[in-house]
Amino acid sequence: MITISRRRFLALTGGVLATGCTAAREADIVVPSPTTAGTSPTTTSTVPGVVTSVSSTEPAPFGNNVLVLVELRGGNDAVNTLPPLTGAYRDLRPTIALPETDLVMSEHFGPHGLHPSLAPLLDLADAGRLATLAGIGFEDPDRSHFVSLDRWARADRMDDGLGWLGRWIDTLPDELPSLGATALGGSGDVLLGAKAPGTVIDGVDAFAFPTLLSNGSMRALGDSPADSSHGSNDPMLAAARRAFVDSVGATEEFDAIADAVRSRVPEREPGDLGPALGAFTTGLAVAAEMILGDIGTRVVSISVNGFDTHSDQLAQHADLLSDLAQGLTQFWATLDEVGAADCVLVATTSEFGRRVAENASNGCDHGAAGVSFVMGNSIVPGLSGALDTADLLDGDLRPQIDPRVLMTACLDWLGADVEQIIGQRHDDVPIIA
Repeated sequence: MITISRRRFLALTGGVLATGCTAAREADIVVPSPTTAGTSPTTTSTVPGVVTSVSSTEPAPFGNNVLVLVELRGGNDAVNTLPPLTGAYRDLRPTIALPETDLVMSEHFGPHGLHPSLAPLLDLADAGRLATLAGIGFEDPDRSHFVSLDRWARADRMDDGLGWLGRWIDTLPDELPSLGATALGGSGDVLLGAKAPGTVIDGVDAFAFPTLLSNGSMRALGDSPADSSHGSNDPMLAAARRAFVDSVGATEEFDAIADAVRSRVPEREPGDLGPALGAFTTGLAVAAEMILGDIGTRVVSISVNGFDTHSDQLAQHADLLSDLAQGLTQFWATLDEVGAADCVLVATTSEFGRRVAENASNGCDHGAAGVSFVMGNSIVPGLSGALDTADLLDGDLRPQIDPRVLMTACLDWLGADVEQIIGQRHDDVPIIA
């Protein structure tokens, strides 16, 4: 697995994947100025604070299907995400149950309300682009983060130590490009294959998007001889160059990537994704740029911590879900605007849900079944499953939908051989239309 720190992943927009910039800065490399390395006309990007060039060339159609996994790491509380309108919900949560008057009510969610922070998702649901899987979880749940994360990452196949998407990558006839399978935050275990590891960019919750160096400057970082003040044998310089090349692949790809993004990203004001970008919104903005760049990205995994809400849950959970909703809706609007949404499927996951009863610290502890959302133009919309508080499993929501149902749909979307990768198909719930 190639791992890149967030400090090295300074920007992804306008086709320049500047993962080596900080390595250069740490090695004190002098990069030629844009006036000597080449410049481009500039307008604005979809990512705040980033300048990109726009071409009038008509873009080519988008190619292969892309999967975006969004991990709510820590164990998202499904019960407050999708509160049941009947049953013991309010009796078991006298302090942290959400007022019914605050819930988003819609036929799309059946006998449940929707957390008010997720209200922006209602437009996607109304448009038939949102599916909700309530009660998703393995039949024999484990309340350990580590065990449950492993089971989700490996599709409950623990024999080979590989991620289910890593197994898929291993079956591809051609090697994916350097950012073909990328994890933004998290461990990236789901992408771990025997032959072709994915790329992990650590710390999505603290990404920064400074103004980019020109293509010429970036090429100079990877290719030019050392400045005379350093010497050609400087080991730090060599390490920086290796990091740059390993992170983004061959430098000659930059022009093609840049042209693709310039032809697709509509002109918009910096910061139009919102004044305060959270981790989900930022990560999904990065994912959108990767897809718009048409650089061969097939899978992006975005992982954000914070869902282990043992205490003082209400405000923290509301903020996280608000960021998730903002990120998803703006991500989808960006892709839809330029005709890229048809080739993208988005699915949210979390290693488990929370116990139905609140604890003494105004939070809730590790549970079993959770909830996943699936977003796309080719899905079966609406609710599958339910959060049944009248039929609990030792105080937990009883799992109703095996996670491999979701994995089967995702692998179908990628055109994979499901049986080869996760052992057998799980078609209990139709997800892809």
